[in-house]
Formats: sequence, C-alpha cells, structure tokens
Amino acid sequence: MDENNSIENVFEKACLIQLSTSVWQGSRMVDHAVMEKIGKNSDWIKGRKFLINPELLGPVKTAVHQARKVIQKHALPFPITSIYLVPKESLVEIDEALQAYQDRFWGRVDHFYDVYGEAMDEAEGFLGDLFNRTDYPEDIRRKFKFEWRFLTLNVPEQTSVLSPEVYIREKEKFISMMEETRDLASMALADELGKIVSTLTEKLNGGDKPRTLNSSMFNKMNEFLSGFEKRNIFNDETLIDLTTQARDVIGGVSPFGIRYNDEMRNNIKSEMSELRHSIEAAIEDLPRRKLKLAA
Repeated sequence: MDENNSIENVFEKACLIQLSTSVWQGSRMVDHAVMEKIGKNSDWIKGRKFLINPELLGPVKTAVHQARKVIQKHALPFPITSIYLVPKESLVEIDEALQAYQDRFWGRVDHFYDVYGEAMDEAEGFLGDLFNRTDYPEDIRRKFKFEWRFLTLNVPEQTSVLSPEVYIREKEKFISMMEETRDLASMALADELGKIVSTLTEKLNGGDKPRTLNSSMFNKMNEFLSGFEKRNIFNDETLIDLTTQARDVIGGVSPFGIRYNDEMRNNIKSEMSELRHSIEAAIEDLPRRKLKLAA
C-alpha cells in the first residue's frame, strides 16, 4: 500500500476535534500617560485595569481548562492550533465529558451574570476616575463561548476545479502536514512516558522513605499503558518496544517488595533507570528517523 493510502487510513482510526472557547477578559489596557499620572500600581491597575474582580471569572476559566485537559488526556497534537487528533475509540468518552463541562461552563457563566451588576458597582469604587460604563458589555453572555466539532481530512482529490499544478501542490502540503502530525504524535507519547518514568526513578532513588513506597506510585504509568494502544495510531514500533519494557518492569511490582525487600527495590530502580535511558535515546533520535505509517 502506498504512502498516500496509508495516510488516509489514519482517519479510519482517528479524527480531529476542535474545541472553541471564549471568556470575557474583564480588563482593558490603560493609556501610558494615565499610568504616569497615577504614579503607582494598585491591585486593580497594573498597566491594565481590571474591569471586575478577576476572581469572579476564575470558575469559568477553570471549566475551560478542565475540558482541554480531558481532550489532551486522550488526544495527540496536530499542527493546526486548537485542533487535536483523537482515536475513534475515545470519541464517545470525550464527547460525553465535553457535554458535562459545557453544562458546568454555562452554569458558571449564569452565576457570573447574576452578580455582574454588583461587580460593576464594586469596580467603580476601586477604579474611581478610570471607571467607564462603556467598558462593560450590555449583553455579557455574548462574550462567552464553549463549543466543539469533529472533523476529518482527506488527500485532496483531482477535480476540474483545481488545475493540475494546484492539485499537486495541495496534495504535497497535505502529505507534509500528516508527516508532521506523525512526528508530533510520537514525540508527545515518548515525552509523556519519559516524564512518568523520570518521576518514578527520582522517587525510587531519592528521598522517599521505604515505608512511603507502594504500588500506587505506578498508577500514572498503568493509566498511560492502558491507553497507549489506541493512542499509538501510527504504530510507532520504537514506542511499542518501550511500553513493553515498561510493562515488564512494573509487572512484578508488589507493595511488600518495594517497601521491605531491598533486592527487589534495587532491581526495579535499575530497570527503571535503563528504561529512562532508552526513552531519552528514542526522543533524541525522533527528529532523524522516519516512522512507517500503518498499512
């Protein structure tokens, strides 16, 4: 199977998700001449003036942050900003989670709307002469947004609309973007595994006392390994080897052995250190190797 068909097959196993959100900033730049006249900053004026107490928008922003974390947990990076590549096995779970966070988002926006008038009155007291009612939107809800959509891409088709030259150029651009996607995905998975292994290695080698070491230390590793197969949509063989090595390391771990068996703990430390070096070597080699797309 040629490379073009292999690239198209990626979208038999995954699709793209775009999460679009917007939260009213609640601040505005202050003219430099005005700042010089004020002569000092306050809690409400630091080059920008807060139009309302920023803590009131905190819960809304948190809902957005939590929603993006859900996507990132399952997804792989994509070269276009705010778009992620998601395995199809995770789509239902992500969609249900986003619906819950959307409800939470608008619930918190509703609460903000309820106190919006009081927040303006409070701001007037703090800002004094810098307060301006025109800074505050009348329809504040229009300043917020939370929506998402699923997308698929295909190699451009040769039609009468595109000239042969344009078709060839667009096809090459698409293939190049998917090659970048493949490399970004492999780098992201290797980096994520590397951070987990580094944390475990530091705990095993560092200041954690034996009585604090237990099998729960490996929860993040087990979570990563359980979701790895569906996230490895490009079938990166190097990453498959690394995750197999990781499973072998933690497969025989027991809480008793980590705490009280020095020989077992030292063996795990040694194997984890070897795994760490293998991951570091793979990450260093990633920009130079070409990863074969699954047929």
